[in-house]
Amino acid sequence: MFGLLRGVFLGTALVLPSRKLYPYLTDRIGNYEELEPYFDVWRAVRIEEGFLAIFVIEHDRVDNNVPTLTKGTDGRALI
Repeated sequence: MFGLLRGVFLGTALVLPSRKLYPYLTDRIGNYEELEPYFDVWRAVRIEEGFLAIFVIEHDRVDNNVPTLTKGTDGRALI
């Protein structure tokens, strides 16, 4: 948002997983449902030029025959 306000960016995109996809990710990142309360704040910011696009990604299905990636111990994996 700062980049849009300062004219550094003409457009930005935020790609987020859905909460349904979230358990299958290997690291702790935010998801759409966690950030949704901030959308009203972002809408209230008036920018002269540019846009913020938000995309939500989700899996089509889960195949239990495919092994999952093991979670590591780096970063916040143990928290």
